[in-house]
Amino acid sequence: MSLILRFLEGKKKITNDLFSTNPKYTFLTLRKKKYKSKIQFLSKRLRVVSLIRLITFLIFVSTISFCYLAKLSWFEYGLSFLPLLPFIFLVRLYVRRKEQLQYAKKTFQFIEDEIQRLTGEFKKLKTREIWEYPVPVRNHPLSIDLDLCTKQGFLGVYDTTITEEGFLIYLYRFLQEPSEWGNTDKNHLSVSKILNQQNYSFQLMRKFLILDGEPNEKFLFPKVHNDTNFWKKRKWLRWFFPIWGVITPIYILVGLLFDLPLIPFILLINGILFVSYRNESKLLWKEIKSLHLTANRFQKTFLFLSKDRKFTKYMLRKISNLGDSSELLVSPLPHLILNLLCLWDLWKIQSLQKWKQKYESNWNELQNQIVQLDSILPLLNFGYLNPEANFAKISKEGILRSESLVHPLLSQTNRVMNSLPAMKPGDLMIITGSNMSGKTTYLRSIAMSLLLAGSGAPVIGKKFELLNFQIHTLIRSQDSMEDGVSFFYSEVRRLSSIIQNANVSNKIPILFLDEILKGTNSKERYIATREILSVLREKNCIVFLTTHDLKLADIPWAKRFHFTELEINGQMDFDYKLREGVSNTTNALKILKKEGIPIRNEEET
Repeated sequence: MSLILRFLEGKKKITNDLFSTNPKYTFLTLRKKKYKSKIQFLSKRLRVVSLIRLITFLIFVSTISFCYLAKLSWFEYGLSFLPLLPFIFLVRLYVRRKEQLQYAKKTFQFIEDEIQRLTGEFKKLKTREIWEYPVPVRNHPLSIDLDLCTKQGFLGVYDTTITEEGFLIYLYRFLQEPSEWGNTDKNHLSVSKILNQQNYSFQLMRKFLILDGEPNEKFLFPKVHNDTNFWKKRKWLRWFFPIWGVITPIYILVGLLFDLPLIPFILLINGILFVSYRNESKLLWKEIKSLHLTANRFQKTFLFLSKDRKFTKYMLRKISNLGDSSELLVSPLPHLILNLLCLWDLWKIQSLQKWKQKYESNWNELQNQIVQLDSILPLLNFGYLNPEANFAKISKEGILRSESLVHPLLSQTNRVMNSLPAMKPGDLMIITGSNMSGKTTYLRSIAMSLLLAGSGAPVIGKKFELLNFQIHTLIRSQDSMEDGVSFFYSEVRRLSSIIQNANVSNKIPILFLDEILKGTNSKERYIATREILSVLREKNCIVFLTTHDLKLADIPWAKRFHFTELEINGQMDFDYKLREGVSNTTNALKILKKEGIPIRNEEET
């Protein structure tokens, strides 16, 4: 990195661009240029190899044609096949060069995506649609209120997982929901440990992400189970088939030469045996193919993480060779003939069992390691692209506070840091302020910081301290025509659920409420909100509430803060800074007038 830092010193003299002096941006930009040059170089090499391959093939065709037309001897015919040797070599070289080119293009795309994440150009990323997330995730209150599953939501923007299981672990971990795939206790150490190793996280992600798949495609990563049910049902066949499978082809070959009897009978026996195990062998072939594809796709990752690379390489080669045999299943006739001649499926099933016995523990250990690492790749990537982020600490005093924090999806050019005053169980913060001044964004900044910290990722801020918490949000209520539920009733049900959960949870509930109970009149809204806040205080909840109802700010135990707008040359301007006290400005009428809606009796206000 010292070379990059020296490069940046020169950049600072010629530009004030924030990203041009960012070490991560410079590192990624240099990598992008390197791979762009590599792609151009490999493309030229590929064209050259393709041209030479064509020339050698034409030479071969020409020599064969000349030998035929000139009616040359068999020896000269044999010499004419010599151009086939360089042609075969060039075919293999072409395939190898093409794979290198594809890998370079995938790496280039990965680096380009990283730069877009770093610069906040999220719209250029190929993220998932909302309907592509699991139903419990996209309908989760946190997903709805914090826009987690939208096209530019955090879950999609930083989703760099590539395995199905890793993707689900990542989603449920971020939402602080229990799942069948494990907990988050170890991941704080994992993320921080990896981030402390200079550029190791970048190399780790490259080994994971550069695969032959579409953006957002998730791969099944199977475990190995040494199941011997197939042979348990056929103990006699397990010992009989190796002898019979060797004798049969020999007897048939000799029988065809010397006209021996019983060949049809032997073929009939093998055919009956094949039919008897065909259904189960199809399932085992499916497993072989799955292991084969996984070994090929994750070969670099397996070797990158393996402690014994030689042993792992041999394991991958064995299952790849076994998987190559499955190509014969595409052609039913050759597959049937092989089973009639030598019970071919049984030989492969036996090879699979031997492979499992030898490599089961090594494969499963690496599989688990890869899936767990895959699940923290988004969090790792977030920390890698935001080196200024810091890990939260558990508060010894049992409070929630931060010297500064900001929403993680705000680009570095638009970030305004705000503090989080100390909040202990039972505390209430009421945030007032004019429209568009930053109240809701501030709520979401705290909530997102809590989710990041709870999932093991660093937080963009300083000295973030937290306690054992359970987060709840009520920012965006939804009605339902189907269920006959109004906005107001939807909010009431959510609040009731939160209060009931607080009775049974051993965690401190942290609530984020944005203009609650909007669906009723101001008098009843004030009374209801005041009573709800009193109940939440009794439940030891920490509550953050934004409101335009300044009367709520009179609640005696509330901590009062506000956002406001500034007026510069007759125009509204926002600095998005949190201030103590209650807001004394409004801007609703100004906004209406600015958009061309006449306000005739403004003096009456």
